Amino acid sequence: MKKTKQKYIIILCVLLSTLYMIFAFHPLNHEIHFVPVWAIDSSRASFSKDEAIPEELYEDAIPFKLGQTLGYFTNNGKILMSETFPYKASITEHQYVTYGTDSAEMPFYNPKGEEIGKIKGYGFPYFQDNRKFLFLPGGSSFSKLGEDGSIEWTYEGYAPITAFSSSEKRAVVGLAEGNIISFTEDGQIDQEFKPVGSAYKVILGAAVSNDGEYVAAVSGQEEQRFVLARKVNGYMEVVFHKYLGSDSNRQVLVKFSKDENYIYFNYEGGIGIVNTKTHRFSQIPIKGHILSIRESEQNGIIFILSKNGKTYTVSAVELFDIFRGAFSFEADSAFIAVRDDSLFVGRNSRICKMTVTNK
Repeated sequence: MKKTKQKYIIILCVLLSTLYMIFAFHPLNHEIHFVPVWAIDSSRASFSKDEAIPEELYEDAIPFKLGQTLGYFTNNGKILMSETFPYKASITEHQYVTYGTDSAEMPFYNPKGEEIGKIKGYGFPYFQDNRKFLFLPGGSSFSKLGEDGSIEWTYEGYAPITAFSSSEKRAVVGLAEGNIISFTEDGQIDQEFKPVGSAYKVILGAAVSNDGEYVAAVSGQEEQRFVLARKVNGYMEVVFHKYLGSDSNRQVLVKFSKDENYIYFNYEGGIGIVNTKTHRFSQIPIKGHILSIRESEQNGIIFILSKNGKTYTVSAVELFDIFRGAFSFEADSAFIAVRDDSLFVGRNSRICKMTVTNK
């Protein structure tokens, strides 16, 4: 009788173990692997001044700015151009400019170092993709520049500009008095609205979608919040907002994804993510201030560069809000760039390339 009882107990244990393995089984999460490919010194050009550089190398030149050095490099680790600058600079894939505090004329150049235009007037140039702007002395006005650097139109305001962003068809400014203004390509004011709900109504970060349908912003002090507005019947209507629970007292990054299905924004303590279609909200804790967000063109991974003191961290996020990992390093300056399945990380004067695999 005792042996029969033990036999049933064993059978029951085996059965329960089998059922547990069947119903509890789930595949392990994929892990992101960073595989080093090469490392180069950004201050040393790979070609001499007299050496002819193949034209095709400039077709996908990658810009960098590290400390007081800027330039362009290639996917295979060739420095096409490296130049130091004494004060400030702005650089994109298509053009770059360096300037001082009292520059009356500011020539700008293509990645080959050839002058392609000149900005005439005092101010602070800002280049974004193939678009050029000049923020005027006083901090409350700016000009849209043409291809050759000439002024196309100017907005003259009275309140300090505290946030700015542009897209293919729109530009937006956020003001210290809490207003957000959207401009069309020819400088006409398209929309103007003021997020409310905070004790002090300053705009700390803003972004606009390519077609101007969406505008997003982080606004206010004392009950700081994120606001997503959409154009409905010709007017901007708030379709989502979120009180952030803590206040940032400096400018923050707000950025749409390439397909504009998501909006990312920095808050004090991490990054917030909102689905622009479903308005689903998520947040990922990240220490420090977010400097850059880069989206992979192949595997859908978002890379985030943040800074906390002298420590920089690169974080990887996948599928909207799944945190996949991070690595940190100490540096005086840093940047990140993405091409295909590769991540480029700049640290002081070094640039490293890593392939990114998701296994």
